[in-house]
Formats: sequence, C-alpha cells, structure tokens
Amino acid sequence: MSSMYVLWLGALGLVVVSLAVLLPSLLRDSAPQPSTSDDALRTLYREQLQELTREQRAGNLNTTELLQAQDELQRRLLTELDRRTQPRTWQHKSWLARMSGLLLAVVVPVAAFALYMQVGNPQAAARLAQADDMNHGASDQQVEAMVQGLADRLQAQPDNLPGWVMLARSYETLERYGDAAEAYQHAIEVAVSQDFGVEDQARLWADRADALGSAQGGKLDGAAADAIAKALKLYPAQAKVLALAGTAAVQVQDYALARQHWQVLLGLLEAGSDMALKVQDDLLQLELLLNER
Repeated sequence: MSSMYVLWLGALGLVVVSLAVLLPSLLRDSAPQPSTSDDALRTLYREQLQELTREQRAGNLNTTELLQAQDELQRRLLTELDRRTQPRTWQHKSWLARMSGLLLAVVVPVAAFALYMQVGNPQAAARLAQADDMNHGASDQQVEAMVQGLADRLQAQPDNLPGWVMLARSYETLERYGDAAEAYQHAIEVAVSQDFGVEDQARLWADRADALGSAQGGKLDGAAADAIAKALKLYPAQAKVLALAGTAAVQVQDYALARQHWQVLLGLLEAGSDMALKVQDDLLQLELLLNER
C-alpha cells in the first residue's frame, strides 16, 4: 500500500472519529438546562476588586486609574449578568440540532479535503506564509498609525494628561523608549500645571525614569537617576520609585542604600504578596553581598 493511501486512510479515520464524537450530542434531544448560578461571577468580581485595591496600595495605580478600573469592572459585571438573563430558546429546538449535525457531517469531510488540497501543496503553503507575513506587517503599520494619530491629537490638546500617559505607554509597547520618556515629560508638565498631587507626580517621574532606563539598556544613571531623585523628593513613599532607586543603587554597588530603599518598599507592600516575597528575596541577596565585603 502506497504512502498516499495510508495518508488518505488516516485522514478518513480522523474525520470518522470526529463525527462519532460530535454527532450524537447534536442529534440527541436535549432538555433545557438550568441557568448557571451567578455566585461564581460575583465572587470573581469581588476578587478582582480586591486585586485592584492591592495594586493601588502597592503604588501601581493612582486614585484616578483605580476609579476607572473599578467602573470598567462593574460595567463588565452588569453586562455579563444581563447577557445571562436573555432567553435562549434556540437551544431547545431539536430540529436545529439535527440540521447542525447533518450539516456538520457534510462540511467536515469537504473542509478537510479542501484544507489538504490547499495546505498540502508546498507552493500553496509558501503563498499562505507570505500572505501571513503581509498581514502582520499591515497590523504593525496600523498600530503605528494609531499611535501617531494620538500624538497628532495631543498637539492640539496639550493639556490632556491621560492622553500623554496613554501615548507614553503605547511608545513603551512599541519599544520606543526615548519617545515614551518625552511623552512622560509632557505628562509631568501638565500634572504640575493642573496641581495634581505629589504622589501622582512622583509616579510620573518614576515612569519617566523607567523609560529612560530602558532606552539606556537598563542602566539607571544620568537622566534616569535625576528622574528618580526628583520622584523621591516629591513623595519618598512611592513604591515604583523605591524599587527603581534600589536597583540604581545596586548598579553602582551601593548595597547599603539599596537595602534602605527596599526595606521602605517592603513596608508598603501587602505581607505575603508576590511582590513582597520578591523584595524579601532581593534583600537576602543584598545581605549576602554586604557580608562578603
């Protein structure tokens, strides 16, 4: 028996097995199922609210971002609860299940044959790969165009603080860290002019320091160190800037100063959290380095 026959028999066997699994459940008359309890959904909602609160305490969210995230979470909960209350009478129509089963019995073999005829041809596979690369390129161009559109709009709306922050984070996603640092600088200027709290300003300085460090290959010296110093002066208990300050101190082998920053950071974190455990591990490593001196 040739390898081609073996291939076709194997493909036919897979189709038969797939239909044997799918068709009985579709052709069988099914009774209406009781509605799923909403308790699990509400429990998940409460857990996500608690997680947002922990993120805010850790300094990863400011008050404005926390409120926006809570509003979005509540809207998703209400939408899901409303969706679950909608009647689904189509599920109880046996003729629809039977028609779906018969259609599946015809579509699966035909689709499998068509897929083989397309993908089984090396030239067709090459064409598909080339088309996929073109689609990825088009997607990247669309993202770049959206970010550029936001940047253009901000030139006409220079006092739009959330817009500048969004632009900076978009640049970070695109790994354009120098542009991200510049966008954070604009955000800082707007925050100062609009009298935002010192904690929010310190977080923006920390974000700028992080972007500058990424642009410098992870080194937190020069402009990044200046941004860290300004953030610490504004709000010494800002979690992100404390983490960055400790890392910057380690880079210049000032382990005592790094320990000082990270001990303050540990006191701000929830005991037993992943971040707290990581900081504790870093402090242990610092103790080893200090003892080696």
